[in-house]
Amino acid sequence: MGFLFRICILVFVLFGMSNCKTTVAPVVEEEKEEQDEILPIQKKYGAILGIIPEKVENIALYNFIDSWMETPYKMGGENRKGIDCSFFAQFLYHDVYNNLIERTAEKQYMAPSTDKFIGQEYLKEGDLLFFNTRGSQHHPISHVGIYLGHNQFVHSTSRKSSSGRNGVQISNFTDRHWQKMFVAAGRKAKNTNNITQDN
Repeated sequence: MGFLFRICILVFVLFGMSNCKTTVAPVVEEEKEEQDEILPIQKKYGAILGIIPEKVENIALYNFIDSWMETPYKMGGENRKGIDCSFFAQFLYHDVYNNLIERTAEKQYMAPSTDKFIGQEYLKEGDLLFFNTRGSQHHPISHVGIYLGHNQFVHSTSRKSSSGRNGVQISNFTDRHWQKMFVAAGRKAKNTNNITQDN
């Protein structure tokens, strides 16, 4: 009788363990599927930047860029028919970072709220990149872009890309042309309004 009792206990234990295995597996599999979900915008800009899609983390930023991509360049332009570099930067900062910055590249550069630096190794996503034809701090700033990371920046430029178009595009910051024109980078506070509308 003791032998039968031990058999019953063993069967009960084995049956209980098999039930545990069948209930845990689907939960783990479901969590894995959620983690593997990649958005189309991440795939698109991961390919453009040359990085894995998971590293495209600021979805609001890339949705904004995507909505303006290939809009033509127009000096003084402020709409879909044509936009200049500084208004594109101002609009991006307003919509993505909730910060109203200055209207022109020169004012963006000179503003007390711009924390300027030259060391390119300190660049972070969202930093402003300031340029002029001489690459000199002693001459007015004539162009501005926004750093994306991975040596890439977005801007509206009169310079034609490899596709033969000007306007809103992503360029390689390490390109000789942009390195020669680079003056300084500038960091603005995010999610705050530093200036009034009339600036």
